[in-house]
Amino acid sequence: MNNSQSQPSSVTNNFRVSQQRKQQQQQEHADVCVIGSGAGGAVVAKELAEAGLSVIILEAGENHDPTTFGNYEPEMLRRLFWDSGLRRTRDGAIVISQGKGVGGSTVHNLCYAVRPPQVLLDRWGVPDLSSNFDRVEQTLGVTQIQETDVNRLNAVIRRGCEVMKWRGVVQRHNRGVCPTCGLQCLFGCPLSKSIQDDPKRMGKQSMAVTYIPLALAAGAQLYSNCMAEKIHTEKGRAVGVSAQLPLGELHVQSKVVVLAAGAINSPQLWLKSRLPNLNRRVGTNLHLHPAVFVGGIFNETIDGHLGIPQSYYIDEFLDMEKRSDRGYLLMPAFGSQMIVAASLPGFGEDHRELMERYRHIAALLVLLHDRTRGQVSVNYKGAPNITYRLRRSDKRMLVEGAINAARLLFAAGATEILMPYTQHFPIKTDADLEIIRQRGIVPNDIMMASSHPQGTLRMGDNPHRTVVNFSGESHAVKGLFVADASLFPTSIGVPPTLTIAALAEHIAHQIIESSIL
Repeated sequence: MNNSQSQPSSVTNNFRVSQQRKQQQQQEHADVCVIGSGAGGAVVAKELAEAGLSVIILEAGENHDPTTFGNYEPEMLRRLFWDSGLRRTRDGAIVISQGKGVGGSTVHNLCYAVRPPQVLLDRWGVPDLSSNFDRVEQTLGVTQIQETDVNRLNAVIRRGCEVMKWRGVVQRHNRGVCPTCGLQCLFGCPLSKSIQDDPKRMGKQSMAVTYIPLALAAGAQLYSNCMAEKIHTEKGRAVGVSAQLPLGELHVQSKVVVLAAGAINSPQLWLKSRLPNLNRRVGTNLHLHPAVFVGGIFNETIDGHLGIPQSYYIDEFLDMEKRSDRGYLLMPAFGSQMIVAASLPGFGEDHRELMERYRHIAALLVLLHDRTRGQVSVNYKGAPNITYRLRRSDKRMLVEGAINAARLLFAAGATEILMPYTQHFPIKTDADLEIIRQRGIVPNDIMMASSHPQGTLRMGDNPHRTVVNFSGESHAVKGLFVADASLFPTSIGVPPTLTIAALAEHIAHQIIESSIL
């Protein structure tokens, strides 16, 4: 009896071991392997798949079901962001928010759909992208934000802007009907639906519900929870990628590799793979769009957590026609109670009293068009080291931006200005703004954030000064293309999603037209 029962168990165990071995070493072949599924990778995958090429997409994060997005912030930070939203520069001075999961940062961003000034693109030397922008905007469902959708927060900011007689505008966005829109937008939109499932475009139109479904419908394959570990080359050509799956390894053999993992992870993987770095430019030229928050307390109720978080912004101080390499945007900003609590100054009773005014706070984000250049390197474990120290001119620009943000909030009716210093310094009059000038921007004294790392694999014609050409192909490795914000030669100055996507479409067409496949 015992012997008769033991044999089936042994056979079952052998079968399981055999299945595990099959899972541990998966092999795939494709024309193109795309690493990353955000604003760049999703577009490349869709364009190439629709052109009839076999495409495999590797994504380190999960393939999210939007209906599972909830309000418990620690869980959503873990699911949607690298390092649970706590990725930082090496000195800890700047928190860098980067999306992790199918759709990348487009799942959590706030849907500004902004084209960069043509003067900047001309300075970069890129070819005409106007038709690429047109097609990308159509696929993403970009529309003008309507006046009825400008919430109280943005209306108050606009009121202050008009008093100051500064230039501001109600922007465009890639968001469909979203009756419950609010700060949950920061943690993914639970109403997002694929354009194939909902032609009316409900909710945020991230890459996860637009380009990725279209890529899959055209035959692309998607591996989520799949960490790319190495790009392989032979005789100076990219020939595939090895990656880690939850239950083993995946080896993709391909004729082309597209690196679209973001401006931190893309150079990290390049360096981990020990790809050629003859000019030592890989990972350099890092721009972060560092930002500081400036809050205002109002006697009126703002309820900034309700409605579309960002619909208006002020570009009075970003005039690229006159100075294309510097300036800043002022953008309405607000956060959940957890985020606001982390941003407010002071401790104990002082901090509690500020939090009690949560519904009466409006804030601006000073988004710097930075000239500072940092670097991404890797440590002995292959993890990224992010080095970035603001140059003096950028510090002065941020101080100027913070003071102007405070002036706007006073003009809108604020009774006190809140700066995210470690200590609470009451700023209640214009004369008190001198506190900001005197204290300045000191690392780890004021909270700074970044959502737009860029520039670490910059494009250009000169192989001695850049990493890839204007087709997105590496100067050093044939068949290796880059299609994310790493390409930017300088800081872009504006929200980058549309530019990444338009460049990615251009690069996809370059791949299709090349003789490499």
